[in-house]
Amino acid sequence: MNTSPSFHNKAIDDFVHAEWKKVLGYLGKTFRLSYDDCQDVFQDAFIVLCYNLREGKYDGTCSSLSTYFIGICRNKALELLRTKSQLSSLADVSSLPPLTDEVYKSDKVSTLLALDDADLEEEKHQLVCDIVSNLPSPCNHLLWGFFRDNLSLKSLAQMYGYSEGSVKVVKHRCSEKFRSRYQRLVRGLFD
Repeated sequence: MNTSPSFHNKAIDDFVHAEWKKVLGYLGKTFRLSYDDCQDVFQDAFIVLCYNLREGKYDGTCSSLSTYFIGICRNKALELLRTKSQLSSLADVSSLPPLTDEVYKSDKVSTLLALDDADLEEEKHQLVCDIVSNLPSPCNHLLWGFFRDNLSLKSLAQMYGYSEGSVKVVKHRCSEKFRSRYQRLVRGLFD
């Protein structure tokens, strides 16, 4: 493997270019951030990613590097929104519009809900990772391959020496095992 600086720079450039469009679309759509805010979030998240990689905080067992990076971007976006919310709370309250149904129907409501659901989403993500990791083989490998790594059924069949039809049946059964465990655990949390 070539470990020259140009190799690392090319790998980093390729990653940044591949992720920028995904992150820009995700942040703009989900959080309605401006282009400049998206750039700031992306840069801050990339610094965190580099630090986490250097410190060994990412082991790749639960998510792909792309998914992990999107999660960092999401957390940085929420952090930015919290900061902006704190700054706007210092504004003169008399300048705020009266509370009407129209105010509640605005896009700001989804932003507020996203702030409250952040911890819940992270817990759900960890729950999914734990369940899939604890499924017996080949379920854990097939589900990771299909859902996390976006491998086709044909690719999975070749990797594990099954026919494509067998992989489809096994993946379906494994998905049912996952769904059953997930529902049982989620019901337990809210009962």
